[in-house]
Amino acid sequence: MEVDSTLLSKDWVLETEPQEKFVSIYKVNIKNLMLEMSIGVHLHEKEQKQRVIVNLEMELQYPKAGFYDAVYRKVACYETLISEIKTIISRGHITLVETFAEKIADLTLLDKRVLNVSVSVEKIDIFDDCGGVGATITKSRLRA
Repeated sequence: MEVDSTLLSKDWVLETEPQEKFVSIYKVNIKNLMLEMSIGVHLHEKEQKQRVIVNLEMELQYPKAGFYDAVYRKVACYETLISEIKTIISRGHITLVETFAEKIADLTLLDKRVLNVSVSVEKIDIFDDCGGVGATITKSRLRA
């Protein structure tokens, strides 16, 4: 592995050249995305939208040339992903938070660079005595 000496401060001294090889990944996060949607099993949940919070972490393959060239198409676009999550909501009522989380996870895995994804969905207005209730779905791409 070649070391980029421009990253080193004048006080940093490499005692030896690294001999090990690294496997690089990167993660993209969406934290505390608050949405209003029709979700739940009860009649009142079908009749009135409620607030949910979505948290998502994707682990992606690292580009071979890294990110030094700042090429936008190399990265997973969280703006597009948030828009697609809102499209799922626009299609109508979802019965379970697990179903919503799974739909989001499956959406992220359409990008072949995504290795793993974890999606958490919480309904935040259900109980007065807790911050939220929900579920987390984690999916991983099988590697050959």
